[in-house]
Amino acid sequence: MMLASMKTTGASKAYIDYWQDYGTGKRSHFGIRVWADHCSAITNVGAENPSLFGEPHPIPLDLSGTKGQHSLNNVIGEHMQRHPDSDLIAVLTGQKIFKDALG
Repeated sequence: MMLASMKTTGASKAYIDYWQDYGTGKRSHFGIRVWADHCSAITNVGAENPSLFGEPHPIPLDLSGTKGQHSLNNVIGEHMQRHPDSDLIAVLTGQKIFKDALG
């Protein structure tokens, strides 16, 4: 995986993991995995590799439709609070295409 402070890309470039990253240089335990057409909350608690939790959601995502889906909503909110310049919301809502987010 290519590491960035809050964004990692799978070696196959099939997905991007957006991590909360608390500024410690280490990944947090929660994030959002984004593929070209869907996303899911992820965790690396107790595991070397992240695992999915919660239901997958199609992209573009209507953020108002995530209310009450605490795992996804909380991780998006905390990620954006820590990384206000992140392209996560633009990618999730379809304002930025996945290929461009890969860099």
